[in-house]
Amino acid sequence: MFTNPVPDLAALESCLSAYRDAYAEATFRDKRAVLLKGQKGKELQEVIYRLSHYVDAVAQGDAAVILAAGFQVARSSTNRTGRTPKAENLRAEHVQVGSGAIRLRVKPWQPARLYHYDYRPKGEEQWTSMLHSKSWVELHDLNRLQEYEFRASYVGRDTTPNFSDVVTALVV
Repeated sequence: MFTNPVPDLAALESCLSAYRDAYAEATFRDKRAVLLKGQKGKELQEVIYRLSHYVDAVAQGDAAVILAAGFQVARSSTNRTGRTPKAENLRAEHVQVGSGAIRLRVKPWQPARLYHYDYRPKGEEQWTSMLHSKSWVELHDLNRLQEYEFRASYVGRDTTPNFSDVVTALVV
């Protein structure tokens, strides 16, 4: 399956042997030996990293081939490349009574680059939009005793909004 690995298995075995020796020497807590163990560990990590790229190139995403090589399959990235999921669990909370401010929270989505928030007085057609880097935002200077509608969307690789359900709140 892996005819000519880069780096070759002799280089991997050599680095692994050198790290084992350095590890054994470092058990006595000699500062120099501990430093050398760290250097040998970095060299071994570099060889394994380069070998993982070779395996990835040969496997071309086939999970069975990756597992056969002794590596773990990375998490699926389907959420990152496909349609952005619908924003979940949008909540509107009062910041402080009488302040005319509302805090919007949405369930965080790790691949989100930004969060898109919309709001409008209830009954109007035009939404006011804003982008924010966090899964929560505070909106100030809203009209007191006015009902507002809110919605949110994640912004990922697919920049087309996929809005949450609309939430209504009375600003006090």
